[in-house]
Amino acid sequence: MDLSVRDPKNPAKYAGSEEMWRQAEASLVRALETRKLDYKRMEGEAVFYGPKIDIKIKDALGRLWQCTTIQFDFNMSERFDMTYVGEDNQPHRPYMVHRALLGSLERFFGILVEHYKGNFPFWLAPVQVVILPIADRHEEYARTLAKRIEERGIRSQADTRREKVGYKIRDAESQKIPLILVVGDKEVAAGTASLRVHTQGDKGQVQVPEFLEKIVDFNKNKSLTLNF
Repeated sequence: MDLSVRDPKNPAKYAGSEEMWRQAEASLVRALETRKLDYKRMEGEAVFYGPKIDIKIKDALGRLWQCTTIQFDFNMSERFDMTYVGEDNQPHRPYMVHRALLGSLERFFGILVEHYKGNFPFWLAPVQVVILPIADRHEEYARTLAKRIEERGIRSQADTRREKVGYKIRDAESQKIPLILVVGDKEVAAGTASLRVHTQGDKGQVQVPEFLEKIVDFNKNKSLTLNF
């Protein structure tokens, strides 16, 4: 985390009074220290209308990218002559906080893709579970299973393309879908599914109710590993 403040050698480049700048910088320092967050003071990195807190994220290559920023702005409300009526029934000047949780959304997604090399954690994957029917007669069961999974808040789909199951498995693996369920005659009869975990391989038969409870827990806790 960086605390970006004025350049004390060049005060003319910043808007607002000395008193307001001291108050704004002290407010951000107090916010950081109250939460016991380590930070580095960066002189000259403030925007012209106020100081800010920048949160940088380190990617898989060790590079730092600025994403989150929280800016204290006491100038815009002055320039727009903004007021509110306080408890004393008198007008007061508000302060403004500019908050960008992710920074540029495109940059943030770019960092995620590069960091995980497309192999997203379960809770973040666009498709979390794919169900592969072995033959046409298993498609209804696959769709029913996909619907049950969707009803638990998990993103799933049934791959009913007229392709061999081996091809569909390879395709799902190339898309880096975390969980693959294969269903055939045995699974339909028993109400189960055959599970494959991306990068881990075949995990054998799973009971659907237990499987659902596990993946809901993985999703809720934002688990980085899938243990079956």
